[in-house]
Amino acid sequence: MADENDLSFDKDSPFTLYYQLKEKLLKKILNNEWAPGQKIPTETELCNAYNVSRITVRKAVEDLVLSGKLTKHPGKGTFVTNFSMEHRLSKFYSFSEELKRNGMNEHVQMLSFDVIAAGEGISGKLQLTKNEQVYVVKRLRMVDKMPYTVESSYIPYLLCKGLTAENVIEKGLYNSMRELSVFPEHVIEKFRATLINKSEASIMKLKMNSPAIQLERTTYFGAEIIEYCSSIVRGDFFTYTIELKS
Repeated sequence: MADENDLSFDKDSPFTLYYQLKEKLLKKILNNEWAPGQKIPTETELCNAYNVSRITVRKAVEDLVLSGKLTKHPGKGTFVTNFSMEHRLSKFYSFSEELKRNGMNEHVQMLSFDVIAAGEGISGKLQLTKNEQVYVVKRLRMVDKMPYTVESSYIPYLLCKGLTAENVIEKGLYNSMRELSVFPEHVIEKFRATLINKSEASIMKLKMNSPAIQLERTTYFGAEIIEYCSSIVRGDFFTYTIELKS
């Protein structure tokens, strides 16, 4: 299962044994030695192969599950996570609808719901005057309990009077806006590579400076901007595809 170097540990390393084991297992995943969807060896097999305790193996595997690299299936075993969802940037979409189409179960956690006076940056994004009131809706999206994005949506307060956290939790943001006769019609989206900061790492249960994608999304109803959204998406979750035609 592993060569001699892979089985050995550095006793003088400042890193704990479980952390060294986790890095060895992660290397197998990243090098595709354990392919997506593949079942990994059992705890007993890992204990015997690496000559470590069950506690050490369990903690290393649990960390990889929390980071989304491994997925546990009760009664079946632990598998290398088998998704990098392809995401085509050719039409209007919502994260929830995309996930449903790919057979994934999503859970959305409301982190905060506030009304604030827009600063210069947000007012500019929404084409409002400074200090106009805006809703700030911050949510954590998860698939199978694995956080994959933190998103912050900014919506003009006067445009969506009556918007509530309860409605957004129950029906989603866009459906809640539609009930207020505000209809998302088209978006302009920008994305760039970034690194997860300390706050995002804590929320998403990832290491600080993990690779990620930052999305900036401006949503329109006619010519009017109805939402500006900034999202941090874990870098191993989506594959973005753009189709170009002559």
